[in-house]
Amino acid sequence: MGGLGELSVFVHRVRDFLRGPAVTCPPGTSVADVAALMQRAGAAVVVVGPDGAPLGIVTDRDLRTKVVAARRDAGATRAGDVMSAPLRTIAPEAFAFEALLEMTRREIHHLGVVEAGRVAGLLASDDLLMAQAVHPVMLAREIAQAPSREALAGCAAGVTALVQRLVADGGRVGDIARIVAELNDRIVTRILAQAEAALAERGDGGPPVTYCWLVFGSEARREQTLRTDQDNGLVYADPPPELVSRAAEYFTRLADEAIAGLIAVGFPPCPGNAMASNPRWCQPLAVWREYFREWMARPTPAHILAASMYFDLRPIVGAATLGESLAALLRDEAPGQRQFLTAMTKDVVDRRLPVGLFGGLRVPRSGPRRGALDLKGAGGMQFVGAARVHALELGLAETGTAERFLAAGGRGLYDPAVATQIVDAHEDLLRLRLAHQLACVREGRPPDNDVRPGDLSRRDDVLLREALRVAGRVQARLRERFATDFAL
Repeated sequence: MGGLGELSVFVHRVRDFLRGPAVTCPPGTSVADVAALMQRAGAAVVVVGPDGAPLGIVTDRDLRTKVVAARRDAGATRAGDVMSAPLRTIAPEAFAFEALLEMTRREIHHLGVVEAGRVAGLLASDDLLMAQAVHPVMLAREIAQAPSREALAGCAAGVTALVQRLVADGGRVGDIARIVAELNDRIVTRILAQAEAALAERGDGGPPVTYCWLVFGSEARREQTLRTDQDNGLVYADPPPELVSRAAEYFTRLADEAIAGLIAVGFPPCPGNAMASNPRWCQPLAVWREYFREWMARPTPAHILAASMYFDLRPIVGAATLGESLAALLRDEAPGQRQFLTAMTKDVVDRRLPVGLFGGLRVPRSGPRRGALDLKGAGGMQFVGAARVHALELGLAETGTAERFLAAGGRGLYDPAVATQIVDAHEDLLRLRLAHQLACVREGRPPDNDVRPGDLSRRDDVLLREALRVAGRVQARLRERFATDFAL
């Protein structure tokens, strides 16, 4: 297939991007012979065992760092001594997007393509994105090496450019969001490293106990595509008595420094102050656990609002076990909190959809949103909220809305075909929101969720109406399951 640079990674398989069979050698091959193979083929060499299974890979970088710089004898050194192992692999029938995501996540440039246990080819990152204006794998490396906030700001702008390109390539919003989440996680990781270094330079030392940076809401669900306001927090290990004051002081300073860094690189502050710089959201593990249990035990409107945000959580930087213990608490205890689950459900089903009696779209006739439809509140929050209820009720580990609906279908809450229909409807709403927000960016306006139905194409108008009908059916299913019409 010609024109590989024009192939979309979202609609083509890994096999479509292979240039030919992989160049291979056994582990006993001399490095001198490996270098000759690389020179003739213009590609890295895969080291394989007697059965053809991949053992590792030898790249130009391996030769430079492990042979030339180390002054080793190329004739006496074997491929097995200098190869990078293990070689990460992927199946030829996988979507190329999955390969790109794996490369971005691990900051690698090659994947072995394996079929029936044997190497069928070698995929390089350049094979996937030769024509991309912004290369995700290279962008991930630039983020990891960014020496300053200014450099990170350029990387963050590159993420937005990447979103625009991937949308133009026809990617599904859910797939795009997974790449964006990976890159944004790396930006946060770099910001935290810079913040720790800044505190050390000021004489504050290092963290007195382990900690974990958490993200909540759409960031936690990996459903954020453009940079919107922050929703984050910091949890640290319960300190011994002699470190209580020092830990509180250190992590307060660290959170302030990190939030300032995120704002500097282009992540707006949260209007509701749901950030780690707010002392309420920078606490030891015991306090966070107390928050979660209190919200479930007393489902007041304020507690339901807090749970709707903070119960979608994901650890980003630091001791992930701290964040995972909070998620485990929810999986273990939320299923038994029927009053809380009913209150969470009522919050979802009481959110009215903008659909008239005969299926027409209702929009405000006055006020700042006159004539516009809020796509987040019109269906988006209903899908997200329903999926969250299912996750809490069933003790699911999944954090994404689509994954939660599919898992709920697997537990018998929905017919598999219905679960897929719900996922597709949610995807359609996300795509409409993203298309509108990118249009805002192109016009120099802050992204919002307010779409004017008259501006939609006929196809998008039909998809929007159908998505809202599906959201209504999801609400009805929840209303029946939890008998919310009879709840106090």
